[in-house]
Amino acid sequence: MNVKHTLLTSLIVLPFFANAGLAERGGLSGEISLLGGVVSTDSNLSTSGEAIKNAPLNSSGNRETNPIFGPLGSLAFTWGEGLSQQIFVGTTREDIAVGTVALEIGYKQELASGTKVTVAYLPTVLSEEVWSNPYLTDTARSETDKSGNAYRLQLNSIGGSPLSIDIAYAQTEIDDEQSGTAGFTLSEQSQLNREGDTLYSKVSYRQFLGRGLGIAPAFVYYDHEAEGDAMSYQSLGGELSYFSFAGRNKIVLTGKYHARDYDANHPVFGTTRADKEYGAFLAYEYGELFDVTPLSLISLAGYNNIDSNIDFYNASQYLFSLGVNYKF
Repeated sequence: MNVKHTLLTSLIVLPFFANAGLAERGGLSGEISLLGGVVSTDSNLSTSGEAIKNAPLNSSGNRETNPIFGPLGSLAFTWGEGLSQQIFVGTTREDIAVGTVALEIGYKQELASGTKVTVAYLPTVLSEEVWSNPYLTDTARSETDKSGNAYRLQLNSIGGSPLSIDIAYAQTEIDDEQSGTAGFTLSEQSQLNREGDTLYSKVSYRQFLGRGLGIAPAFVYYDHEAEGDAMSYQSLGGELSYFSFAGRNKIVLTGKYHARDYDANHPVFGTTRADKEYGAFLAYEYGELFDVTPLSLISLAGYNNIDSNIDFYNASQYLFSLGVNYKF
């Protein structure tokens, strides 16, 4: 399941309901899911669409709808007094419940104060196919690999409180960066270079409204320093998650809104880019499917939209998937 979109994710899990330690028991544990569904994308930057853009360059892309199917999961080993230490690999529950998927390899420890500290390496979060030169029209655009390294520090339930902080740093590389090579000067081409470094930070607060019911507002900030000033931006945004845990039913509904302002004039379109992004993501789990305790039914649905002052960058995407999850 190669899904590197904003909305795409895997199994449904609820980070808002923690065990006494980092796991229910010591030793090896994990879960695996099998999901099938559909994703529909309308974006000029998506390589799932047509390689040739026939419309005027500064126009929205064409919608492409594709099936998705595949397995995902996680594996962990927990030990220590009070099950306070853990190494893990896979897709984490915290991310999945709010609509983000990323393979993580890391270490987690619960301190005596109640703070849960996680350090992790994310080797695939930036990996995807992109257009080498996305601004070509009436000729086939070629694909190239986008890759990079990302490192993450999380402080959850700080001092036993509902406050959590999530910080990440990432480096982005593009194998064959050719943006603007057709008809633009070397100086203008350098302004379009997408490679660079990104700093991500998120502060969230979990507030229970009743037994197994609550909300989690969050403030999110991105600072992307690209090689090209026209590709560099700062983003401010907010997220609000509603969670409910009642019997076999678990639900997380997350809404978000982000505003991105870019640093310099875009040489292709003659203006400085500014985006407004909003979306919603719903994750649902029905436990003990067929009265089998570790087996559950899972469903995911989401919508994401980008409104830009440059029509070329307008984009939208929706997702629906259904599957099963097995916990061991």
